[in-house]
Amino acid sequence: MRIYRCESIGFAAAVCIVLGFAAPLPSQPESEQQTSAVGERYRQRHLSANQKSIEAFFNRQLPPGWKFSADEKALTLRRLAPVYLLAVAREDYLTQSKPVLLARSKKEGTSRECRINFRVERHDDAAIVRQRLRLYQNIRAGIDEAGTRLNIKRECADYSLEECAKVKGPKGEAAAEFLKTRQILTQKLEPAPVYRIGTLYLYPLKNQCVTAALDWYFVNADYPESISIFPVEAREEIQIILRDLEQLRL
Repeated sequence: MRIYRCESIGFAAAVCIVLGFAAPLPSQPESEQQTSAVGERYRQRHLSANQKSIEAFFNRQLPPGWKFSADEKALTLRRLAPVYLLAVAREDYLTQSKPVLLARSKKEGTSRECRINFRVERHDDAAIVRQRLRLYQNIRAGIDEAGTRLNIKRECADYSLEECAKVKGPKGEAAAEFLKTRQILTQKLEPAPVYRIGTLYLYPLKNQCVTAALDWYFVNADYPESISIFPVEAREEIQIILRDLEQLRL
């Protein structure tokens, strides 16, 4: 219909037709775009209030290059590009640029998909949630207390804990004792309801794509303290995500 009218008007209208056909993407014809929009409106109507809250929060807060999938049982945050894991000496950060470190990690390190997973539970009984959270907080407090008693932050300021434990003398002995105490306590740490959206409680799972300093469970088998995540921007994105999640903390 449009082609016929433009041909009858003349050359200027024919130019308009050319421009009009250039607008839709070949992989996204106009009919598919309309169907997709209708399907999305249908999907939104059938979401629960909790699911709408989750989508609204993460659509707003996730850094570019991250996606999420969620329902009332699980939540996954995923970085589209992979990360690379490599043990890097601290002085290398002072002498090597970000591109050099990234190139090293791609060549010498291990490629890994970066995901942060949560178990999602709905609870109308707040007492159950408080009990689980209290146990989690008590164990974390015990680990912090051991670190304060042994003065770990000052004694091992220039080392990872594993490196510090190998140093001869009181410093190494303190680090070794702390590691042993932490291992005993972290074995008791079960995923706890740290965050909440609506009536849904988010339980961060263990061994997530997070840096050691920000880990909920202190010990991370997949991303240990001695390993760095590259590119550096990926670590910054993870920091942003966990900082924004503080808005949801119980």
